[in-house]
Amino acid sequence: MSLIHVSSLRRRVPLHNVIGTTFGQWVLVLCLFVFLQCSGTVLWRLSGGNDEFSTTWNDSWWISYTLLIDIGTQTGLAANERPTIKIVSVVISLVGFVYCLTLLGMVVDLIREVLDDCRMRFSSVPAHGHWLILGWGDKTLLLVDELLTSIASRPQRRCGCCRRRQIVILADMPEQQMADEVKVHCLADPLLQRIGTLFFPIVRYKQGNPTDISELLRVSAPMAQDILVASTSENGNLSDLKAISALLAVAAMPNDSQVTADVWVEVCQEQSLRAMNIILPQARGIVARKLVNRIMVLRALVPSAGFVFLSMTSLKSTAKLQLLDAPPLTWGVPFREVGRFFPDAVVCGVKRPDGVTEGIIPQGGYAIEANDQLVLLARNAEHAQRCIMPIREEGVVPIGDCSGYLVDSMVKSDGQLRLGPSADGPKVVLVLGCPGDIAEILDSIDMHLASESHVHILFRTPATQREEWIQQHLKTSGRTQYARITVHQYEGESTSKWEMVKLPLDTANYALILAERVGEDESTLAVDSRNLTTAIFLKQHLASTGPEGAMTRSFTTNTTTSKDSSVVRGSRKCKMVTELLDPKSETVLAGNTGVRSQGSFMYTNARETAIYAMAVEQREVYDLFLQLSDSKCDVGYVTAAPVSHYVTGIEDVSFYEMQRRVFQSCRGILLGWRDFADRYPKLNPERKDQQIEWEDVSGCELIILRPADDSLPDVK
Repeated sequence: MSLIHVSSLRRRVPLHNVIGTTFGQWVLVLCLFVFLQCSGTVLWRLSGGNDEFSTTWNDSWWISYTLLIDIGTQTGLAANERPTIKIVSVVISLVGFVYCLTLLGMVVDLIREVLDDCRMRFSSVPAHGHWLILGWGDKTLLLVDELLTSIASRPQRRCGCCRRRQIVILADMPEQQMADEVKVHCLADPLLQRIGTLFFPIVRYKQGNPTDISELLRVSAPMAQDILVASTSENGNLSDLKAISALLAVAAMPNDSQVTADVWVEVCQEQSLRAMNIILPQARGIVARKLVNRIMVLRALVPSAGFVFLSMTSLKSTAKLQLLDAPPLTWGVPFREVGRFFPDAVVCGVKRPDGVTEGIIPQGGYAIEANDQLVLLARNAEHAQRCIMPIREEGVVPIGDCSGYLVDSMVKSDGQLRLGPSADGPKVVLVLGCPGDIAEILDSIDMHLASESHVHILFRTPATQREEWIQQHLKTSGRTQYARITVHQYEGESTSKWEMVKLPLDTANYALILAERVGEDESTLAVDSRNLTTAIFLKQHLASTGPEGAMTRSFTTNTTTSKDSSVVRGSRKCKMVTELLDPKSETVLAGNTGVRSQGSFMYTNARETAIYAMAVEQREVYDLFLQLSDSKCDVGYVTAAPVSHYVTGIEDVSFYEMQRRVFQSCRGILLGWRDFADRYPKLNPERKDQQIEWEDVSGCELIILRPADDSLPDVK
């Protein structure tokens, strides 16, 4: 019966209700004390007591209590006490000591929980003029990285102890977890580690709901200089809804705590911009995904042009877009000569104060004015500001006749925007993966390819659903089909070798491997793993197809090729670009040459965040970049041209001399060049006056910023 009774009692009071809750633990400790007190009382009475205390129950209860709560009570016993008394005293004292430690530990934990709860509920982050980031997503670490890089690039005071601008993050996430993730992410950059160890913390964290007005007040939202709401790579509608919810809280701040900061909201869909402007007119929306899609397409179709935009979008690159007020040394200097005043930069054009919009590249005879802003390509602001009087070269005669140089038209008769020789003629493009914005990606491909080109799409999404997306997109723009491309769709798993054979691998010129989440809860690392597997399998297929199965191979800018480029020139090339999302993937690929050799990789989340940070930090530069990256804007186009258009035979020509030839032939600005034997194009070279050997049959191409109007230059 006793076992049955114990079993039924256990069913009525489960064990986890006792030791698994705070209340149950305190009850258990209290019961344990009663048990120890009673046991000590019985032991003392059985021991017979001593001369000072009798063996009555009252005295035994008291001596048991004092021995339990004070381990020093046993030291009051005389040295000649009976051994039984000594042993009982030591046992009770040791058990009581352990019990008291347990009780004190529970009290400390309780006090700590109360204090942590008070800190979470009532604490605030006092700050002024800071960046305030609302929410935590898969782009937050990248955004913090860009902002920390911006902070590190700014000059310090001579003492090095000035308080820098802070970054405050408000997210529904434990503060320690946010701090740990930021710390781990910054381990790869010693510069970011160094600025994080200053006396004043650079990044501060607050756990709370970004849509709660009281939480916004606790992170000093009214005192912030910029409020940032970044999107995630999840479903576009869900990401935009989260951003708009945070924007509603900012707009509903009390009258005495109105937000005067610049509010920057990254959205995935352009229709969300209208709702955002109605909620908070001062907010500025950014659709970075659309820009990144075009850069990714250019990275495949015209690699040199795509590389230029990649360099412009990151604060860490060596060729960033800069705006500089015209130094007094350049006032009155003709535009064709002002480039030599900046040895560490490339002067790309002039932004005039009168708002002239026909382009940033003026005629060669235009005299620089005091109110002008120069558009430069430089490593950083310090390099852009270095302006010196150039040394006049002896014996250099300006070239007046440009008839011997070939200038290709950018807009073809069929409407193609031709930015480089790699896009000449009909092409075959493979697309593996079908994200929700596939129709916009096809728009960019259609813009830059010639007529009779074909695009083949392979992914597990049903072809009928993909066709519905495309037709809806075409209908909104008043079209029924694309102008120059024909789209073919296939259903299948992109990581399956057997499904890949459905694609025309033997005639493919370009391959785009796009990222798409199969499920809402799929991580970015899982998406990247699938894309890398697809890239490896696709390259193996491309290397094994074609005439005799040996001469065809995948061309990639991530593989350092040597002098065997002549062999590759005679075979078919297929340019591969793989989209990756997670920042950890970039770290892994940086130390793995074997994986990097599988093609070019586009870290779209990082690029979107870089564009977002550019808009926040350098608004005028962002507006200019927006115009340059727009295929329908008349500011200018980044193009590529064969070096044979400007060189005959073998010539020794400096960068300045080549730049002069380019400007006089098409009024374009030479930004750099691309040697296919090197890993990456060379932008803004260091020693621009150094003679370089050029060969017209080398296959190198020049990277040129050309005006949109294709007008003849003024060479007078």
